[in-house]
Amino acid sequence: MKIRIYIVLLPLVLLVCLQACQNQQSNASKNGVKAMDSRGKEIALERPAQRVVVLYPSLVDEVYMLQASDRLVGIPEQVYQMEDTYAFLSKLDPRIVQKSIATPTFGGQANNVESIVSLNPDLVLTFNTDQDNITQLENLGIPVFTFSSKDETSIFNELIGMGTLLDKKARAEEIVKFVGDEVKKMAAPLDQPQKKVYYAWSKGRVLSTSGRGSLIDMAIRLSGAANACPLEMEAPNVGAETIYKWNPDLMILWNSKSSDVYNLKELAALPAVKNKQVFVMSPSFPFDPHTVKFMLFAKQVRHWCFPSYTKEQLDQDMTMAFEKLYGKAGLLQ
Repeated sequence: MKIRIYIVLLPLVLLVCLQACQNQQSNASKNGVKAMDSRGKEIALERPAQRVVVLYPSLVDEVYMLQASDRLVGIPEQVYQMEDTYAFLSKLDPRIVQKSIATPTFGGQANNVESIVSLNPDLVLTFNTDQDNITQLENLGIPVFTFSSKDETSIFNELIGMGTLLDKKARAEEIVKFVGDEVKKMAAPLDQPQKKVYYAWSKGRVLSTSGRGSLIDMAIRLSGAANACPLEMEAPNVGAETIYKWNPDLMILWNSKSSDVYNLKELAALPAVKNKQVFVMSPSFPFDPHTVKFMLFAKQVRHWCFPSYTKEQLDQDMTMAFEKLYGKAGLLQ
């Protein structure tokens, strides 16, 4: 009799177990997240990432914008070494002050895959140029979401993708809307001449610039100015005679000193140099063009190019932007 009851109940028990498994799978699918990265690859996680390793300072910055810093278990050592980045992020996170977030790097530059793996991340964020690390990590079964930051659209889409994987999509969309609205306000003043801007690369590389179609070109264009370099190249190296030919109205330096230009005898007769129209993006952290702060880069260029956009207005816009981007007032004080 008992055997017969067991036989009758067994299918019912199996059915209940099967339904339970299906419900668990359904819940896992429901709680899962996915996003397309810069490679066009769909990154799918069973749940929003809880342990995140970030391999570039710009991407660390965006994690703080998303208010997801509690997920960070590894960051580049450069975050602690770059004075203005360290000073600002220290206002947001005591772990930055104490330098207690792990840095899976070799000497602050190259990433250590073994150290990354030891942090047991469920997501790694990096740029798509970091191909060796991407391949190694993905071969080890660690999801990697990549960025290109090549233009306004990619920066927006990649921020929303990151936000989706961190369960911060609504926050990412809020930031994108704010930045997009600010960009729309920056049409070139009709009553003022459009100026030509020459951009010089960091560390005193004055004869290296950014051509048409580059990220810097986009930021200059959004400001209402024009890129003095007409070349359709990402990072052309040019001679002094070429800069004279382009005859920019002003020169902008990144992580360099104005003396890097003023001490060059071959540029001494350039009108922009003679007229003291050489400007330095300093500190650089507020203007990082690899993040949505390309908008602030453009606003700073706008101030240098158009007298009607005053220093007072720029400062007001900067204060408001930082409050919107980081969700906290008084960060620029």
